[in-house]
Amino acid sequence: MKVLVVGGGIVGLATAWALVRQGHDPVLFEQGPLPHEGGASYDQHRLIRLPYADQRGYCAMVIDALAAWDRLWDDLGETPYAEIGSLAVSTEENDWTDLSRVTLDALGLDYETFDAGDIHARYPFLTVPQEAWGLFNRRGGLLFADRIVESLIRYLRQRGVRLREETRIVSVDPAAGCVSLDDGSRESAEAIVVAAGAWTAKLFPELARRAVPHRQVVAYLEPPEHHAEAWAAAPAMVHLSNAADIYAAPPAEGSELKFGSGTHRRPGDPDSLESLGKDEAAAVAAAFRDVLRDFDDYTILRGRVCPYGVSPDERFVAERNGGVTVIGGCSGHMFKFGAVMGEELAKTATGERPFEAFRDWAEGRGGRLEED
Repeated sequence: MKVLVVGGGIVGLATAWALVRQGHDPVLFEQGPLPHEGGASYDQHRLIRLPYADQRGYCAMVIDALAAWDRLWDDLGETPYAEIGSLAVSTEENDWTDLSRVTLDALGLDYETFDAGDIHARYPFLTVPQEAWGLFNRRGGLLFADRIVESLIRYLRQRGVRLREETRIVSVDPAAGCVSLDDGSRESAEAIVVAAGAWTAKLFPELARRAVPHRQVVAYLEPPEHHAEAWAAAPAMVHLSNAADIYAAPPAEGSELKFGSGTHRRPGDPDSLESLGKDEAAAVAAAFRDVLRDFDDYTILRGRVCPYGVSPDERFVAERNGGVTVIGGCSGHMFKFGAVMGEELAKTATGERPFEAFRDWAEGRGGRLEED
């Protein structure tokens, strides 16, 4: 079956990969170059972690995601992933980390807990209250995003997949089963998958309130020399404070230390995102002041602006119209699900997976996927 894939980020590329594996004929369209360094999928790393507060569906989805990444590594012949685990910190009952522990228990997933003394001994760069405790998962860690994207592009090209970069789709016609290109031409197929990220609402204005384009900033830093060794051996930091939505990717396998804050984002047009402001990277880093020892000894290297599609409830937005399947509203946590999302989109587009089942799963309302 011929399937058009709109979007050359991790989900579009992974969908094309899955379609090839299933014996189909994907054609992928990307409005920029491949890789598109201005997209959300191209960065040094992305976190993959089991803790998901009380969102049991997404926690279960991470298990399926890890299995899908293993299938992708086998095909790529490399593993651009560091299994360094994750740490979340709790300071009160029923906070994000405590709810994550309850969810892990419900799903029968293993974890370890550390008291405040253990946290200080293992991660001397952190400072936490005496009543704090840590939730540590051995599974999960860092996905090296730019390496994954580059490897997927090579894989698809080697298998003769048509990758139409610098080709912007201006409209999708579900009734006719075709897309219109900015040069006035059209291309049709039996099925279409749209994985356009922050650009989703430009193609489907009716989704503008459910897949809102945002401008997100992350900061890269150099830790002080006396904490460098501990950071290099650290897990992914997925929740360190109830006062701020912050996370950190440690400097593993030659990557750099990255800080992110979920609150440091605002709506923005992905085609004309405002450039990084002078003090924005410092503002992201400042959210970590209360949880890091010797905070003033960190050196800010630079910041980076990313375009994300954000849904109000931070669940994925899945829609179907005729032969067109749309996924969006990723709210910054799509990359970890890239490989399994591509597999499921491929199955849904070609009729192997009922759309209603896919939508429930993508929205985090289902459980584990059925074994094929």
